Amino acid sequence: MADILIIDDDQLFSVALAEVLAGEEHRVSHAPTLAEGFALARSGDFSLIFLDLQLPDGYGMDVLPDLKSLPDSPEIIVITGSLEAELAQTAIGKGAWDFIKKTSTQLEMKLSCTRALEYRKTRLASLPVHREGIIGNSPALRRCLEQMAQAAKSETEVLLLGETGTGKELFARALHANSPRRDKELVVVDCAAMTETIAGSELFGYRRGAFTGALTDRTGLIQRAHKGTLFLDEVSELPPALQKSFLRVLESRTFRPLGQSHELVSNFRLVCASNRDLDEMTRQGEFREDLLFRLRTVTIHLPPLRDRLDDLDELVRHHLEAVCRHSRLPGKAASPELMNLFARHDWPGNVRELVNTLKALAASAPLERVLYPAHLPRELHVRFLKARPTGAQPEASPPPGKAPEPNKTSPEHFNLDWKAYCARIRETAEKDYLINLMQVSGNSIKKAVLHSGLSQARLYGLLKKYNVPRPGRSP
Repeated sequence: MADILIIDDDQLFSVALAEVLAGEEHRVSHAPTLAEGFALARSGDFSLIFLDLQLPDGYGMDVLPDLKSLPDSPEIIVITGSLEAELAQTAIGKGAWDFIKKTSTQLEMKLSCTRALEYRKTRLASLPVHREGIIGNSPALRRCLEQMAQAAKSETEVLLLGETGTGKELFARALHANSPRRDKELVVVDCAAMTETIAGSELFGYRRGAFTGALTDRTGLIQRAHKGTLFLDEVSELPPALQKSFLRVLESRTFRPLGQSHELVSNFRLVCASNRDLDEMTRQGEFREDLLFRLRTVTIHLPPLRDRLDDLDELVRHHLEAVCRHSRLPGKAASPELMNLFARHDWPGNVRELVNTLKALAASAPLERVLYPAHLPRELHVRFLKARPTGAQPEASPPPGKAPEPNKTSPEHFNLDWKAYCARIRETAEKDYLINLMQVSGNSIKKAVLHSGLSQARLYGLLKKYNVPRPGRSP
């Protein structure tokens, strides 16, 4: 039994289809317009949606990706009056399970419904068990996890594409951890770190005496990956001379270490990653086209952080907790003002940039329990504020004793000097830090020096500068 939604303005067809589906003991809802259908889909928990294309308030194909992106990720069967190959191809490309004519028989309708629900059940059951470090459940990320779970069960090559910092190595490790090869080694190769002169010996290994300095045998990375997984990170940087050699290894799974008289066999599973456009590189002659065909049997495009902001809260909580635990700092939380600033940032460095930002925040406010924009190091704060979209409101100020109240004049009269503004924020943050430091240290200079890492003379100078009470003194 499943919950099914029909979005179609053809009342007679919808009633007939609903009766067929109800006969299979499914619960069926109906909406005659896109607006009503989308509202129902968002509020319900539908496993399958039958979607007409020609509707009174719009074209069904336009909302198909939005329906697929709902948290429950329902399967979509497109229903139409005419079966056109081009339309069917477009619908499947946008995530539809099937594309069928309204004149199809009841048996064909039921069969398509049954197959879609069976596929959905298998898809949900196959979600990865091991996803260490992959944080979030946004629709964009879940689609990648589903692809990864399916690919993990096979032996085929997988290509992970995405911008810097999107978690390509985490996905490679998850692919290995969820595969039948999980008990063997995952060998990580950073192609960008290998020079052309040593790449061959690193990958293939060598025998003693193969060249000057080869005093002992060395096992190559390909041999180490036997029965395990070989992960080529930044495969776009694989030296051109090695691309042809590696293509042969892929085709035969055999290789010859330098100085070896016979070939060895390595039964490895290959996973590659790149943040560059490999198609463009092949057009420019920088990457072999035949090698690219072999690498991308399965391709997973990892979304940038700006396309999965639904995960931002969970990412911040997870990584902030990890940063504090690693640095042995008290637990911290991001204020709503800081989260608003984060949500408006485009994160060109993606999750890696977010983690580095949280590390900088924790370092600049080690004793604070709640982090505000004012706690950002000056350079970061200026960069975040400059990146804010035109017309966006300044983030709210922290409580009294935190950062100063932002200038609320209209943009045309806003003439606050950046250096002066940042200096003011730094001064208020430093004073707040000193007040908290003395409270946590029990007003003991000795403990405050140990906690802060400041010299005693420097600490006394700052306390005097900001008129913060010192032991035995009044402000």
